[in-house]
Amino acid sequence: MTLIRGLTYPLTVANGRLAVSTDSTLVEEHIISVLETRPFERVMRADYGLKDYTFETLKPTEINAKISAAVSEEVPEAQNLEVTGNFENGDQGLYAVRIAYTLNGDPQPPLNLSLVI
Repeated sequence: MTLIRGLTYPLTVANGRLAVSTDSTLVEEHIISVLETRPFERVMRADYGLKDYTFETLKPTEINAKISAAVSEEVPEAQNLEVTGNFENGDQGLYAVRIAYTLNGDPQPPLNLSLVI
């Protein structure tokens, strides 16, 4: 099995060095990074992240498709993505999303997140 290594998200310092994550932890952190970053927040990668849909009227199926597309593009290690979600508490703007994926053919524990959409 290939070892995937990278900097942790959010960026932290451990023992005077930048902390490093590996394999499934790194992929999970990368997915969260994509979902929490808005376009143009990263100067050198202006198209990285998930667009802010606050003032748009979208159905949950459209939001799920946009999340799936963003994660698929930025995190190719996460295969067989399955994104489901719905709005929490009616019209509060919180979107509960569940992302299931596999890594090297092994199913990973799904991510359950609340996003401001």
